[in-house]
Amino acid sequence: MAIDDNARIQHAGARNAGGSPSQTATRLLIILDVLGDPITAPPQGLDAVSKVASLTRLEKLDFWLRNPDYLAGDLMTDYEDGLLTFDEVQPHLQRMLSGGAPSLHRYPMSRYLYGAYDRVDNALSILKTYGQIAHRRNGESGGKTRRDYFLLRSGRETLQKMRAGIPELRWYDEQAAAIMLLADAAQGARARRRQYMHPEYKDADHGSLIPPILDRVLVRADELGFALLDDTNKVATA
Repeated sequence: MAIDDNARIQHAGARNAGGSPSQTATRLLIILDVLGDPITAPPQGLDAVSKVASLTRLEKLDFWLRNPDYLAGDLMTDYEDGLLTFDEVQPHLQRMLSGGAPSLHRYPMSRYLYGAYDRVDNALSILKTYGQIAHRRNGESGGKTRRDYFLLRSGRETLQKMRAGIPELRWYDEQAAAIMLLADAAQGARARRRQYMHPEYKDADHGSLIPPILDRVLVRADELGFALLDDTNKVATA
């Protein structure tokens, strides 16, 4: 096997695993910062600024962040249901679906018992070790114990420095802003039910990668009148 083939296989393997631990850690920081619930009274001993309640919600938000075709489909559903306006959805679809953006930013996830899942333990451990996040057990979830994830002030400061030095992170900030438009993103269980509405997601074999839905999403965007850009940044025409 050629060296180039080996490199392609390794690259595909890393992408299928959500990227490197540092890439995953960066996405998690953005999720906690943009989509986390603001904290006015942090737990004792924590200089926390926001929180995502439960690993389930963290995983489901990460799925939307790294699968722009699924997020685009859900935005269009909310538009058709009258929950979002055309002008709210249009710029996000144009950003997510135009040119090479869908393949460039897609990091697939595997389907397991409770939907999309990826091992984020390494990334969370890195962030915790460097004092960027913290987690606490919470027993208020229907009698079950869950784990809440807190963004610390130092983590927000780190992310702000990264944004200043890495302009490409703006895409993920905008992706998080698009997720925020979905009412079902507010709770992990609601996000999971919403994602299960896609037959490709629901019917994926356990342990297999959840397949892309880009082709039907592009057709749907065209039918609804959303204008996308071609590779020259001009409005594509059907």
